[in-house]
Amino acid sequence: MRDILDRLTEPEVLRLDLYYLDPPLPSYVRGRTALIGDAAHAMTPDLGRGACEALVDAVAPARALTATPDVPAALRAYDRARRPVTQRLVRTARLMNRMAHARRLPGLRNAVMRTAVQVGGGPG
Repeated sequence: MRDILDRLTEPEVLRLDLYYLDPPLPSYVRGRTALIGDAAHAMTPDLGRGACEALVDAVAPARALTATPDVPAALRAYDRARRPVTQRLVRTARLMNRMAHARRLPGLRNAVMRTAVQVGGGPG
């Protein structure tokens, strides 16, 4: 398999860089403007949660605005509710990414990843 990968050249390989926000934003809100999804909390795809969290982000301000007509107050409530959760997910995704791509101690890495998947209820 390695020899096949070594023969690939740039046109056959699609490379997409991964980005996450570091350091995390101190707030997702300024006045009457709120960031949601990757604009607020870009994360590596290692948890498969990015799109889901963007959808939750879209619903959260709507719920907050239903609770109060004061837009800045509603957006601050959105920020208080979503920022801790999403920033924890960003850190967890980054950790999973580092673990999955660790080159040292591959046997230990593979055992840890298998255990993480089993504990998390994922496939395998």
